[in-house]
Amino acid sequence: MPEKEYYSPQEIAAKFNIKPRTVSAWIRQGKLKAIKLGDLWRVHITDLNDFIQKSQSNTNDIDK
Repeated sequence: MPEKEYYSPQEIAAKFNIKPRTVSAWIRQGKLKAIKLGDLWRVHITDLNDFIQKSQSNTNDIDK
């Protein structure tokens, strides 16, 4: 079965064991790109992967 293309903040939160409001805050702050469909926010898998990559890069920079 192919991977989903779009995820809700709740799905992302469950996947990474964080609170949905943390994901929503990242969206509001512009840190995580998302689209709004009516009242619902959705994050494309490529935007989620980009966010993860950037987060890992920032963590690696701190270690240097």
